[in-house]
This record gives sequence, C-alpha cells and structure tokens, in this order.
Amino acid sequence: MFPGKCDGCQGLWESGGPAGAERPALAATLSPGPLFSPGTYERLALLLGSIGLLGVGNNLLVLVLYYKFQQLRTPIHLFLVNISLSDLLVSLFGVTFTFVSCLRNGWVWDSVGCVWDGFSSSLFEKSSSHKCICNAF
Repeated sequence: MFPGKCDGCQGLWESGGPAGAERPALAATLSPGPLFSPGTYERLALLLGSIGLLGVGNNLLVLVLYYKFQQLRTPIHLFLVNISLSDLLVSLFGVTFTFVSCLRNGWVWDSVGCVWDGFSSSLFEKSSSHKCICNAF
C-alpha cells in the first residue's frame, strides 16, 4: 500500500524512473512460455464461461422479474436490483477478457486491456473479487 510519501518521485510517473534518471534501453528479450498447460487453460475457460453464463442468466432473471411484477418495486428490492445490475455488468465486461485469454492460452490484450479489465470490475462492483490477473498470464 502506498503511504502517501515519496521523496524524489516527481518524475516517476512520467518517465518510468526517478526524476532526472535516464531510462535504460529496452533489451530484446523473448517472452516467457505459457504459465499453465493447455489443458489447464481449457479448464479455466470452461470455469470462467460457466461463471459468466450463470451470472448473466441469473442477473437478467432478477431484472426481468423486478420489471414485470409491480409488487416487487419496493426500496429494499431496488437495492437488490442495483446489486444484480452491477453483477450483470461484471459478468459481461469483467469476465470476458480473462475468458478469451484462457481460450488463447495466455493474456492476449495489451496493457490497456489489462487496465480496463481491472477498472471495469472495480467500477461496476466495488466488492468484486475479480482481479486483473494479466501479469499471471
């Protein structure tokens, strides 16, 4: 966790290093091999696909029932609809990046995709347990 104090970190974000320091030249290196075996990636894709489909289906069912039945339109049920909507958005936008990466045996998106993966989960549901695991791929 960042304590909020950083002496000499003025240029850290802009240049990628301490202020005034020169950036080292990027060496041409080979990327490491896949983290898991292809069979493990298939199982992860199956698990994530199942979680995504169940999340979309169940949360859509909650939203449709709330819309269809007038007696469900109470303040308490509105909280449940809010949670269901955020779970639906996490199921749609949070799981898909990791699911496609599992299908292709590694993280296939660039760093912007990794940031969007984590940001969308955080934005749509604060209590989401879905994390950006692109560095693990």
